[in-house]
Amino acid sequence: MVTESDTESIQVEIVPSRFLMPASAQKLLNEIYGNGGLIRIMIHGPNLPRSVPYGPGRGAPIDENRDLLIEVGGQAFELCVKVGRIRLELESAKFYDGLKAACERALPISFQIRRGKFFHTRQTITDYAKFGKVEDTRILGLIDPRAKKDRLAILSEERVTIDDEER
Repeated sequence: MVTESDTESIQVEIVPSRFLMPASAQKLLNEIYGNGGLIRIMIHGPNLPRSVPYGPGRGAPIDENRDLLIEVGGQAFELCVKVGRIRLELESAKFYDGLKAACERALPISFQIRRGKFFHTRQTITDYAKFGKVEDTRILGLIDPRAKKDRLAILSEERVTIDDEER
């Protein structure tokens, strides 16, 4: 018997006990992507600055934050944050156990998985200001309202789109 809870989407937050290095983040994201059932995913954490923001070295470039390209599902994109949490929406609850197993395989550290409500379901004023009238509800709530540029990567079968550019 199919119940409503089996068919409705669930939202999950994965919180590792510390920030992930780009290689660990790539491994985890590929495991999650391979599990299937993803509707949308958001990588959350502090920004990685390109130059020193304050102090006596203000404006000097930071070399360790360059070329942080990771490949997820065969498509590469630039990592702009330290990965502290990953929020995602799954098609149904049947993918939850596979997600938990994928996290255990990919993460050598402890982590927590929380179920809850993490994404907007209706368009907010910020979404309207950034996008206008939104037809695809999967992008609602995925943009930082304080960001100077839109930091949204849309992975599709054909290409990766970042800031309205194709890469």
